[in-house]
Amino acid sequence: MNFQTMFLLLLGGFLIVLVFEGWRSYKSNSGEEDYFVAGRKVGAWAGGASIAATQMSAGTFVGTVGIHYLTGASFMWGWAGIWVAFLIAAYVIAPRLRRYAHERNALTFPDFIADRFGGKVPRAVISVLLVLSYLVFMSAQYQAGGVILEAAFGIPFFWGAVILMVLVVGYTVIGGMTAVIRTDFLQQIAMALGVVIGLPLLISHAGGLSSLAQSLPEIAPHFVGWGFGWSEISGFWLGFGFAALCAPYLLLRFYAMPDDRTCRRASGVAMFFVLLTGICIGVAGMVMRVLYPNLSVSDAASTILASEVLPPFVGALLLTAIIMAVLSTVDSVLLVAGPAISHDLYASLIRPDSTERTRTRLNRWATLVIGVLPVLLTLQELDIVQFVVLSYAALLGSTITAPVLLGLYWRRATKIGAVCSMIAGFGVCLLWYALDGPLVEPVVPGVLAGFAGMIIGSLFSRPMPPEELTLFFTPRTRQAGAATEPAPAAS
Repeated sequence: MNFQTMFLLLLGGFLIVLVFEGWRSYKSNSGEEDYFVAGRKVGAWAGGASIAATQMSAGTFVGTVGIHYLTGASFMWGWAGIWVAFLIAAYVIAPRLRRYAHERNALTFPDFIADRFGGKVPRAVISVLLVLSYLVFMSAQYQAGGVILEAAFGIPFFWGAVILMVLVVGYTVIGGMTAVIRTDFLQQIAMALGVVIGLPLLISHAGGLSSLAQSLPEIAPHFVGWGFGWSEISGFWLGFGFAALCAPYLLLRFYAMPDDRTCRRASGVAMFFVLLTGICIGVAGMVMRVLYPNLSVSDAASTILASEVLPPFVGALLLTAIIMAVLSTVDSVLLVAGPAISHDLYASLIRPDSTERTRTRLNRWATLVIGVLPVLLTLQELDIVQFVVLSYAALLGSTITAPVLLGLYWRRATKIGAVCSMIAGFGVCLLWYALDGPLVEPVVPGVLAGFAGMIIGSLFSRPMPPEELTLFFTPRTRQAGAATEPAPAAS
């Protein structure tokens, strides 16, 4: 059986399972809490696999392989920011945020911004900025999927992106968070199997470790050492780290978990999958440079690896894993961007008296529209996929890091400070990209502007009323009394 047939069978089988899980989740969902946060019953393995699957997008399996193909080993240091971010999120952010979400019955990330800082303006600002950031991010995912389907089956690039859009929007709109958690778990398993089985076969095909030890340094002096400068590496750390630290999709997973212990275990599971995948794809990109030294498009390295180097079944499994990476990221992003319009803008600000049935129906329509719009951006065939993802990461980290961290740990943070922080962080980061990033990576001035906006805006505005902060800054005696938690749900 040839590669194309094997890939079609594997991909078709996985997609049937995903659609089935979407329908099964639709039948089991009984209200908004099930749709938005999976009934707050997500276990550590399912939640951790979902976090990892969302983090490892097309930028990982297509763009990162392409960057390692071009530059060698040094981009692996970029993963350090994500690993540290997961640890901080589990032990610093998750306990307070999860407790808030359960006590307040919060469903979205803008719910936190609105409840912590008060008023309609912070909710509106963060909702709009999230949608703008995620539109660019999703376009990179669709672009990667289109490249893969075009290389494997000859499907025109744009129509390949459309096919993937229809599939992921379909099961996400139908099944909500429950469907996303279930499908992300399956997708993460496919990703892990693809890289773990594929890498040893790739190394063997290239002549083994001893042969690679001689051929890799011959490509370029820096290929197995430092291909980037410290400013670039720190930009990768900070960009990916800040985006992962406070990513709304990560925070929503904490909303959906029953206790702090589950949050910590889930972060550990996510770190395991990310570490495993990061090492494997880094080595794979470098080995592909040895085998195919003159590729005109570096993003094509992963597709060529799957279709021409590996045995048909393993190659088909790897390429299926790449498609799963695209789908698992887009479905989680849709569950942030769609509700930002339906729940946070319409239901909370325009029609707060709308019924739950109306809100649910509107959310499905909003998610559908948000899922379709990025396909139009793919017509522009944006820059190398991973750098598009890094741009998104920098914008997102610049926008929300200060409101999350200072909102949870600084009583003096105010509504005006939050609005100043979000606008300043997003605007400065965007401006730095427009100026072609002089001196430092855009995420650095973006995050600094976010913290400066929060501190200055808060100090020059009226403090929040103490009664509005009780939910976030509970007395230690109350926290101690709440220390006994129920056992985590099964994964």
